[in-house]
Amino acid sequence: MTRRLDELDALRGIALGMMLVSNFVSDLNFFDIMDVAEGSGWWWFSRLTAGLFVAVAGVAAFLASHKEDTHQVLYRSLRLAGCAYAITVVTWLAIPQAFVRFGVLHLLALAGLVVLSMRGRAWLALPVGTACLLLPWLTLSGSEWLGLRGYDYVTVDYFPLKPWLGVFLLAYFAGSHTYADRRPRLPYKWPTALLWLGRHTLPIYLLHQPVIMGMLLLANTVSTGELLP
Repeated sequence: MTRRLDELDALRGIALGMMLVSNFVSDLNFFDIMDVAEGSGWWWFSRLTAGLFVAVAGVAAFLASHKEDTHQVLYRSLRLAGCAYAITVVTWLAIPQAFVRFGVLHLLALAGLVVLSMRGRAWLALPVGTACLLLPWLTLSGSEWLGLRGYDYVTVDYFPLKPWLGVFLLAYFAGSHTYADRRPRLPYKWPTALLWLGRHTLPIYLLHQPVIMGMLLLANTVSTGELLP
């Protein structure tokens, strides 16, 4: 079995840490505690965070393609899809005005199935990924469920196919060249805590939003005696 590359776990841990900060700020913005304008520093930070997280997932998917059979890839994608739609249901119940239709886990579940068809033909990720960057937005009601709608509706998490599937596939293609021999390129002694974060991204991701929102609700209730809207 191909061993894990510490540098990818470390980068995934960095991306996860950035995402925790980014989502905390997004929650502050959602509850009108803080204003995050489009084009602001925090807005760009959220885009950088998303790009790093998805790109690392793309590279990791290439490496996994050489140690996982088809059934393992399908199981992983179905597990991600199950977690994704659990988030959809929970957010629909908790914040129906902004629940998640196609978040990052929905994207990664779909991306895993897409690259399954490219096994042994990683070069295909380059033209397909580029095409995803050029996809037209759809304005049809319901197209957000397929990740094909622009950022013109309210939601707490949205990772449309344009550009994020493109980012994932281009990273998959880049990984096929950078890690063709499956050997590390950054052989440093990475902090243990960072590696731990990178190896436990899914449970931490699933738990962080309920914790953050619960803390915000509790803090507001204690200070004002009222619940946030």
